[in-house]
Amino acid sequence: MTRSRGDIVVRALLYAGAALLVMLSVGPTLWLLFGAFSPATDDLGGIPTRLTLANVTTIWQDDGLRAALVNSVIVTFVRAGLNVLLAALAAYPLARMRFRGRGTLFVLILATMMVPEQVIVVPMFTIVVGMGMYDTLLALVVPGSVSAFGIYLCRQAFLAIPTDMEEAARIDGASTFRIWYSVMLPLAAPTLATLAVFSVIGAWSDLLWPLVVLKSESNFTLPIKINELLGQFSTNIRLAYAASVLALVPIVVFFFAAQRWLKPNMFAGAVKG
Repeated sequence: MTRSRGDIVVRALLYAGAALLVMLSVGPTLWLLFGAFSPATDDLGGIPTRLTLANVTTIWQDDGLRAALVNSVIVTFVRAGLNVLLAALAAYPLARMRFRGRGTLFVLILATMMVPEQVIVVPMFTIVVGMGMYDTLLALVVPGSVSAFGIYLCRQAFLAIPTDMEEAARIDGASTFRIWYSVMLPLAAPTLATLAVFSVIGAWSDLLWPLVVLKSESNFTLPIKINELLGQFSTNIRLAYAASVLALVPIVVFFFAAQRWLKPNMFAGAVKG
């Protein structure tokens, strides 16, 4: 079957639009990579004549950047781990247990997602100062240790698990905590892994709250340090680009490491009819 000229034009326009979207998404990343690995003699923004690690080596020798990297790793993985754990704990009774006000409580939790972060910065700051956590890494971990979005994701995952599996575990004498730990969590692993990825990305790239609650340079996280470098090295922006590339590496490694758990239909066929 031959295609009409109109079909060819439409297909060409679709391909052109897709190519434009790809360039808009990939272009800034290429700009960042070219700037980080280009020599100082090349024009910034163009294709480098040669690649060099001089910018990365120079920025890595900054002790403050290495300390900020360690702080970001600690804060990110502790905060993400608590987010997954506490969200799964809170979601289980909302999904499986019957108690008065369950629906209302869930709606109230979802309503908190509609409140912008900027609105609650001042109340959170007051609470953190009152608890004596100002200018500490705990101030970055505790307020973000659980999220309404995480509770929602885990609740929906628990609801999708067949009740027959939970009933079979109860017949075998498993307690409620054992069912949550040994049945629900393994079957909800793809959702938990997805939540972990979102939590890690959110904690790793958080800038507003650390800027508000941290004062000592020894407690700075990587986003604050990179923001500081943008002003400090304004005459050599390549060093700030190199620091941004270094900040991307742990996130990319974590994403590929988490892919093994991002598998749907893990409980397909687990219950025989």
